[in-house]
Amino acid sequence: MYLKMWSAKTDGGNKMKAVHFGAGKIGRGFIADLLHDTGYEIVFVDVNEKVNEELNKYHNYYLYVIEEDYRRKEIDKVSALSPITEEDKVVEAIVEADVVTTAVLADNFPKIAGTLAKGLKARLEAGKERVNVIPCENALFNGDLLLKELVKTEIASEDDFLKAAAFPNTAVDRMVFGTDKDGRDGIDIGKDHELAVEVNKLVDPEKLPIAGAEYTDNLQKFLERKLYTINCGHAWSGYIGKLMGYEIIQDYFAVPENIEMTREVRREVAALMVAKHGFTEKEMEDYITFALNRFCTPGIKDTITRISRAPIRKLAPNDRLVGPAVQCEERGLKNTLLLRGIAATFLFDVKEDEQSVELMQYVADNGIEDAVTHFTGIEAGTRMFDEIVKDYNELKEGK
Repeated sequence: MYLKMWSAKTDGGNKMKAVHFGAGKIGRGFIADLLHDTGYEIVFVDVNEKVNEELNKYHNYYLYVIEEDYRRKEIDKVSALSPITEEDKVVEAIVEADVVTTAVLADNFPKIAGTLAKGLKARLEAGKERVNVIPCENALFNGDLLLKELVKTEIASEDDFLKAAAFPNTAVDRMVFGTDKDGRDGIDIGKDHELAVEVNKLVDPEKLPIAGAEYTDNLQKFLERKLYTINCGHAWSGYIGKLMGYEIIQDYFAVPENIEMTREVRREVAALMVAKHGFTEKEMEDYITFALNRFCTPGIKDTITRISRAPIRKLAPNDRLVGPAVQCEERGLKNTLLLRGIAATFLFDVKEDEQSVELMQYVADNGIEDAVTHFTGIEAGTRMFDEIVKDYNELKEGK
């Protein structure tokens, strides 16, 4: 289910106001970009005094669109407050806000919860209408997580927080990189992005607060699309790329044949997303291109060991590799490359990675057959099991 966007409107000549927690790269380079395009004036809340000082000095900053020859885009009508030295002003801003957003990493929810809780309590006491609090952290059920942290503050009850605000879950993705251009702190951004918002948890599902977002009553399909397409393709390329001798993931993607290999594994996932969730083939092909562009961007470097870290977690039954492979098998869809990627994961030998060490030791002690079932849940005697073991032995021999 998709609904139309709406644009922020003026009310009696007053501009719509957004309070955004987190003035990092995602905050300024992604969420505030959408808020600005919707028509909001933006108050950033951040502990970085240097960033705050620059935002308050110029009341603007610049983004540079990578795919458009680094076209400069101005984000204006911005200011910043410190939750440490100016908490009272942050609370006042929340009381007057038309939307509140966050991009602070989910691990930092406890750090912002107290200030946000005070603002929402003050808002309730002032008799203000409910406000959408939209978390934009890359975490499952981020709205639910944020609400739990607010309740832990004991500043108000869960019922009171829900009287003051709505906390929709979201799925987010955009390529952002810090840059220093024109003597100012700027951000390079990818042209494409994804912000999927759980529409039935908004204050009013008919009033959509941020332009450029997608609003859905089935957020799970967006979460799965990201995990099984973007994260799967990244991990797959890392494990296969390491066996090919690459250390930098961009070096792997500098070879056209490698790009096509990764495109093909993502097409196996795309067929699943079309069958399971009803995405169109064009939507999925565009999404694959969006995912591939991340590692084909000139000047960006990332190591394969970082991309591929924590292999045991990535071999879990519902995670990025095994999850789509199993679901493709259940639907009679092709999963040849997915299975080869699972096999390659069992050869990810990196002494600095604790999970890699544990994985290698388990295979050495128990054999690949026991390891496949132990870590993936795929049972012996199945076609997938046999294919993974065969691929493992071939890859181990350098075939």
